[in-house]
Amino acid sequence: MPAAPNSWTTMELKERQVITLFPSPLFVGKVSDLTICDRIEATLRAMKKAGEGTQDETFFMTRDDIHKRPEMKELSDLVLSESNRVLDFYRIKRQSHYITDMWGNITNPNHRQALHIHPNCLLSGIIYVTSPPDSGPTQFGDPRPGARMLEPAVTEMNQFNNGQFLVAPDKGVMLMWPSFMPHAVERGRNRTHEHL
Repeated sequence: MPAAPNSWTTMELKERQVITLFPSPLFVGKVSDLTICDRIEATLRAMKKAGEGTQDETFFMTRDDIHKRPEMKELSDLVLSESNRVLDFYRIKRQSHYITDMWGNITNPNHRQALHIHPNCLLSGIIYVTSPPDSGPTQFGDPRPGARMLEPAVTEMNQFNNGQFLVAPDKGVMLMWPSFMPHAVERGRNRTHEHL
């Protein structure tokens, strides 16, 4: 005889799991010898003094081929080595890989860079050569176009509901990420130093 409706048990799921779909990793590491930062800084400042790039009162940017300069070989080799590890992580089939563009910026810590991506690249990266106090952090935005269509109130921000992630500059730290991930530099509060 069938059970009466008032005696039914509440249905629930068994074998629950969370599967993370389409993750966007940020690869982070710190150089083992911070003196590389001092050598890079000296080269960039010499380039700025020689006018080898574009500049205004708050910003200097080198040309985008500094990876070809002999004094940047140490950094270029590090970028190639670390990007090789990232490409291995993604299991990307290849015979080799190369740097398409590399440039350096010297900015006032209060300079702001709008959210952008780097097309025609697999990976993008930053190395912080200096990190004055109160410099603007690097901001990463959610690369999924539809993810922010509706933003309900949350009880706590976490990696699954946050639309941005901030990284404070730290001398010698290198970041690498998929080039489709939007990134920016937020305005800092430091009024006395430059940021590389």
